[in-house]
Amino acid sequence: MIQNDKSNFAAIVLAAGVGKRMKSSLSKVLHEIAGKPMIVRTLEVLNEIHPRQIIVVANPKNIAQITKIVSLPTIITLQKKPQGTADATKTGLSHVKQDISTVAVMNGDDSAFYKSETILEVFKSHQKTGAKVTFVTLIKKTPTGFGRVIRKNSRPIAIVEEKDATKTQKSIKEINDGLYFFDRDWLEKNLSELKPSSVTGELYVTDLIAHSQKIGDLIQAYRLKDPSQWYGIDTKEELKKANIKFQKRIHIMGIAGAGAVACAGIAKGYGWEVTGCDLKPFSTYTKNLKIKIQKSHSPSHLQNIAKLVISPAVLKLNPKNQEILHAPKLGIPIISWQKFQGEFLQKDKFVIAVAGAYGKSTTAAMIAKILEDLGLDPTAEIGATVHQWGVNFRVGQSKYYVCEADEYNDNFLNYQSDIAVILNLDWDHPDYFKTKKQLLDSYQKFVANIKKNGTLIIAEGPTLGKFTQAARSDIKIVKVPQYGGYSLSIIGDFRKENANAALSVARVLGLNLVKAKKSIKNFNGLSRRLEYKGEINGVKVYDDYAVQPYTVAKTANALKEKFKNKRVILVFEPHTFSRIKTFFGDFVKTLKNTKIDRVFITNIYAARERGDSRKLAIKLAKSIGPKAKYTGSLEQTARYLKSNLKGFDVILSMGAGNVYKLYDLLG
Repeated sequence: MIQNDKSNFAAIVLAAGVGKRMKSSLSKVLHEIAGKPMIVRTLEVLNEIHPRQIIVVANPKNIAQITKIVSLPTIITLQKKPQGTADATKTGLSHVKQDISTVAVMNGDDSAFYKSETILEVFKSHQKTGAKVTFVTLIKKTPTGFGRVIRKNSRPIAIVEEKDATKTQKSIKEINDGLYFFDRDWLEKNLSELKPSSVTGELYVTDLIAHSQKIGDLIQAYRLKDPSQWYGIDTKEELKKANIKFQKRIHIMGIAGAGAVACAGIAKGYGWEVTGCDLKPFSTYTKNLKIKIQKSHSPSHLQNIAKLVISPAVLKLNPKNQEILHAPKLGIPIISWQKFQGEFLQKDKFVIAVAGAYGKSTTAAMIAKILEDLGLDPTAEIGATVHQWGVNFRVGQSKYYVCEADEYNDNFLNYQSDIAVILNLDWDHPDYFKTKKQLLDSYQKFVANIKKNGTLIIAEGPTLGKFTQAARSDIKIVKVPQYGGYSLSIIGDFRKENANAALSVARVLGLNLVKAKKSIKNFNGLSRRLEYKGEINGVKVYDDYAVQPYTVAKTANALKEKFKNKRVILVFEPHTFSRIKTFFGDFVKTLKNTKIDRVFITNIYAARERGDSRKLAIKLAKSIGPKAKYTGSLEQTARYLKSNLKGFDVILSMGAGNVYKLYDLLG
């Protein structure tokens, strides 16, 4: 709920219109948008900002129903005869308290999509300018059926209803959206000056604009910044479209993470209205998102949305979050971004889902780039920023949809793929999968989700035979072969594992493999995948996301191979207590035997877990031996490195937590 002591105005909501064009016995404001009458949605928006008064003007036929459904602290009054919006405004004005100096007038139907903060912005602008009248306008590509805003020397001078508009005026795209703020005394005085329409005999609020211009009083047109907040509804067809439009309004909690950002960007590209919030709204992924992100969480974010899409991390870290608890009370369903992607974004798509403990992002990006370079225009959700895109997603117009299929929390069971790629079956996420068997059971469910006559592409491994035997008979199984005739631009021959899987997808799709290999060669990588950050005092700095013993070794050794005769050090930020404890021996062996010259161990990055971040890190460093050193927090590590830079040629920061910030700390 928005608390604002500047909400010192009365709001008159016009709900007395018969709505003849709806061709229904039911009053227009009582028709429902996503299960709630339009008047209720409008009043919910107003109630968030607590105007001094809310007054609803009804007609004899709908007043009983409105009284029944409106539970908010609202005055409901009656316009006895249908004599127009100005007459209805006059009826409402008679109930406004004498000490209230500003009055808002709005329609009870077209305002159902508004955000409460927008109404406050208009009110603030009205106060600042000192205008007698402020009315809201917007640009509409097809303005048929709406009153046009007439300007002279850029200043608004009138609103002309379409039936009265000239041919030139009908070409105007700026329309009136039906929200006004008036100086209360001015409104009382000038309502009585209006003349009835020669066509209908009714009095219209819109005529106050021309009247104020005529008498020389200041008027202001406030251009609506977000046109999606207004939707004119006059017919059953428009009501149907409004319901479809409303169902495509989502809010994403925890939007700043890689997957949620990609989901948001794709949804927006597919025509969804998307807002988001996060405790830390600014991340490497959100900077190019172009979606409004609010800091922190609040029930007010749920206003006029159809679905609350969440990052699973939100539930784990704060299950009693007020935004989550409030959504069911409003009848708003809560789903994870993975479920939203699988159920809505991937609907009717040819889905290529990439699974495995490691290599998902690189492989999925390679597949997407092959499809893009060969003119197949895919949509793609990637867990890291693709350098050639500048973002970690792509919105395409074709049937192809490439995504990562993360096994953690069984997230990948939200996807039904046409082609499923399994890069490896290594055990990870021991906080969720307590045993290797539990992991394999989930992977078998993932394979069972493959669409009928789909394809499973799987890499060679010790459990391959037993695993593939359990697949349905209609699923085509393709083992990843070793392809030749191509080279990589990115560091590390181990990345050919990813390239071979991507080329296998290309072969299954019947694509030109020569062109596909050229795409692989031109692929220049992802952020946080042996990403070159820059140079500090002659020392090169790289950064990588690796967290498992296998990828830690492969990645670190690949960089040392590139700089064979240089002093290369690894700054490793261990990720989660459960992972380090479960695979402690593997980490010790890996880091002890890595070709890297020195290993600096920082505090554990706890993520969703709790524990002593120092104790386990110290134990890990001591177990590795003289090659390793415990260096404390990232800040302490950066200070140590700064004072010893002359002893190194290349620094590799590694981990899935905050270690990516090391380069900036060194700078």
